Amino acid sequence: MDTALTVVILLLTLLLVLIVLLYFFTQQGFRDVVARIAVGGAGGPVPVAVQSQRSADAVRRERSVAHDQLVLLEADLAIEPREALTTEEVEAFEASRKAIKTCNAELKKMGQWMGLPFDLEWVEIQQRQPKVNELYRVFVESQIEKVEQPST
Repeated sequence: MDTALTVVILLLTLLLVLIVLLYFFTQQGFRDVVARIAVGGAGGPVPVAVQSQRSADAVRRERSVAHDQLVLLEADLAIEPREALTTEEVEAFEASRKAIKTCNAELKKMGQWMGLPFDLEWVEIQQRQPKVNELYRVFVESQIEKVEQPST
């Protein structure tokens, strides 16, 4: 009787070990398949979410390029003062603003936003460019006046 009980316990233990090993290898296989699908290595198309993700450094570089354009425009206005921005300068200002806001939103969405002094909001960047900001406000006000003037 003791021998039969020992054999049954050994068989149940062996069965339990086999089930645990089968579960472990199956889960590991599933993880590998999911990882390959996520990076597009399974021969299928790369998911859109993976295509659109950029590293935080790439986003910061793009934002830095847009910020540098504003700094250069501010420096140009410091060297040669004017009373109005050219059309190209207004377009460059608006493109820089859009790029900076987009990059900031992307960094926040990725959870990579570090805040001051590393990451600046658009308002903080705008405060550091007083001449460009003032001339852009003059441009916007002139556009508003044109729209509000009654046609005769």
